[in-house]
Amino acid sequence: MNQSYQVAPLFTGYNNFYLWIPLLFTGFYFFPLSMIWPHLSTLEIIVSFIAYFAFITGYIWAQKCTQQSIHYYILGLTAISVAATAINPGTCALFPYVAFLVGYYYSYKRGIPWLLLILVGIGFSAWAFNLIELYFLLPSYIATIPNYFFGVMTRAKLQQEHEKEQSQLHNEQLATIAERERIARDLHDLLGHTLSSIVLKAELASKLGKAGKVDSALDEIEQVAQISRTTLSEVRAAVSGYKTKNINAELIKIKSLLTDKGFRVDGNISLSGLTAKAESALLLIIKEATTNIIKHSQGKNVYFSCIQQDNKLNIEIINDGQTNQTSFGNGLTGIQERVAELGGQVNIKQDKGFAIQLEFDQGIFQS
Repeated sequence: MNQSYQVAPLFTGYNNFYLWIPLLFTGFYFFPLSMIWPHLSTLEIIVSFIAYFAFITGYIWAQKCTQQSIHYYILGLTAISVAATAINPGTCALFPYVAFLVGYYYSYKRGIPWLLLILVGIGFSAWAFNLIELYFLLPSYIATIPNYFFGVMTRAKLQQEHEKEQSQLHNEQLATIAERERIARDLHDLLGHTLSSIVLKAELASKLGKAGKVDSALDEIEQVAQISRTTLSEVRAAVSGYKTKNINAELIKIKSLLTDKGFRVDGNISLSGLTAKAESALLLIIKEATTNIIKHSQGKNVYFSCIQQDNKLNIEIINDGQTNQTSFGNGLTGIQERVAELGGQVNIKQDKGFAIQLEFDQGIFQS
């Protein structure tokens, strides 16, 4: 494992698995409490609940913090768990959560001492509060040690994803450099000889004109005009080819990103003959729609549809995941604004998953 890798905070959204799902197991904290309830005073019961909610709050904050400040939370959560054991032996369900944070945020070299500290904390709690019993020690140690390694595996998994993203970024940068070199080479081949011919014919026309051979000079000038028109058409065709390839290459990357995020992608979008403004706006619209799916969708399938004929373009992106009915944020509002600028129509549905339908007419096509 690359020890220089700086892990990011685990908490990245309200659907984050590492935050919410494991917290369900903190319910075991209340099992011993329910059995000793009649023997506790009202103050002890209140303090026991306060300790629990303080632990949960600290654990949530810990998953939002950076590696530089995590030791404060580890010490605090361990202290809460040890102190709460004086009232409720159900704290055996809390120590493993601290171990998970240690495994995730620290390398082996730095993490093992912290793990030992937690294990010592468990042993101290058992000794100090007369809980040297299997019903306390066994669950504590059995859950704490594996949870530490679960944090280590989570760190390794996210590190692999980070390295994959960095590798993809590097490959994209190399591809961009290669594309620029290819374009420069093509334009040089296309314009180098042509511009030389134009210069020579223009100089010849000038000499013929000075020599009084007007008809010959005009003939050379006409040839210059014809060469210029032909070259202009060739440059336009070449640039159009570059743009079409680039936007469709970006669309392929978008589909690959969805696949990498665990979605099953069907259908395809292929665009051609659009104005530069339309290409740029449509690419941003499609990117925003897929970003919305990645961030908010609970589904697993994405379908793309593109129908381009008779100077009309219809694009549809559908995801089967259920989403909450919310007001439009900046992303969806931006989609509506860009579609309006192109003179098109947009229909966004969120009742049964997420679906966006785009309709455009001849205003986005090259004349």
